[in-house]
Amino acid sequence: MTHSVIITPDSIIVDNKPLAHNATGSALLTELYRSYVGDYPKFFKMDTLSKLGFVASEMLLKNEGQKRFVPREDRAVVLFNKMASLQADTNYQATIQDPENFFPSPAAFVYTLPNIVTGEIAIRNKYFGETSFIVMESCESHIMARQLMNAFQDPMTQSILGGWLDCSDENHFEARLFLVEKQQFNNIESLESALVTDLGIFKSLNFKSLNINKMDELIYTLKQQIIEALNLEDMKPEDIDENASLFGEGLGLDSIDALELIVLMEKNYGIKLQDPSMGKEIFKSVAVMADYISKNRTK
Repeated sequence: MTHSVIITPDSIIVDNKPLAHNATGSALLTELYRSYVGDYPKFFKMDTLSKLGFVASEMLLKNEGQKRFVPREDRAVVLFNKMASLQADTNYQATIQDPENFFPSPAAFVYTLPNIVTGEIAIRNKYFGETSFIVMESCESHIMARQLMNAFQDPMTQSILGGWLDCSDENHFEARLFLVEKQQFNNIESLESALVTDLGIFKSLNFKSLNINKMDELIYTLKQQIIEALNLEDMKPEDIDENASLFGEGLGLDSIDALELIVLMEKNYGIKLQDPSMGKEIFKSVAVMADYISKNRTK
C-alpha cells in the first residue's frame, strides 16, 4: 500500500495522520472540497456517494504527489460497498412517489447507479483503465483482495485506486480508499494481509458511522413496502415511527390494511400466517413486524 484516506462524518485521516476540520456530516465534505479542491464545480451537483468518493480520491491523489490530469491506462478504479446508491435511489423515488405530483428528476436519476462515482474519478483524472463498483453483503477483505488481484490480471493495469465507499444518507457515510501497486503483491493472501493488517484500513470497519445495521435496513425496507402496499402516497419512510402503533391512534390502519400486511409478508418474506388473528400481535408496530420477520423469514 502506498497511500490511504479514511473519511467518516466527523473525521478525516490521510496516511494515518488525522487532519483538523470544523464541520461534520455533509458539511465536512463541502469543507474538504473548498479547502483541498475548489476547481470542480460539478461537485455541487453530485449525490453524497459521489461527493464522498470525489473528495476522498482528491485527498489520496494529492498526497501521492504525482503529476495529475494526464491520460493513463495503467491505473484502475475499483470500489466496494454494501448499500449501492441507496441515498440517490431514495431521493429519486421521492420525485416519482406522488402520482398527482409526478416530477421525475433527471439530475437525481443520473446518480442511481453506484458506479457513477468511479466514472467521476476516472473522468477527473483521465484514467482509461478498468472502472468497477462491486456491491457486497458485507465488507469481506478476502473478496476485495480477489477482485483487486483480478484487476491486476490485465497486463496494462499497474496500480489501483480502490477501497470501501458507502453512505446511507447525506450525514452518514464512510470512505476508506487506498492506492495499491501491482509490483507489491504476488498473491491474494499478501494483498488481503495488507488490507487488514499492514494498512489496517478495514480492521475497524463496522458501519457505526453509517448508523445502520441489518435490523435498521429491514425496518427501513419494511416501511417502504408498507407505504407501497397501502398506497400511502404522501408518506416517506422517515414519517413512520417504527415503535408507534400501526393501528388506532398510530398509523391509523384498519382490518383491510391488516390483510394487505399479511399478503406483504408472504410475498416479500415467505411468511404465511395460518391464523389471521396472529396479526394482532405481529402488527403492533413496524419494529415488532421486523423482529418477527427476521426470525421467521424464508426468503
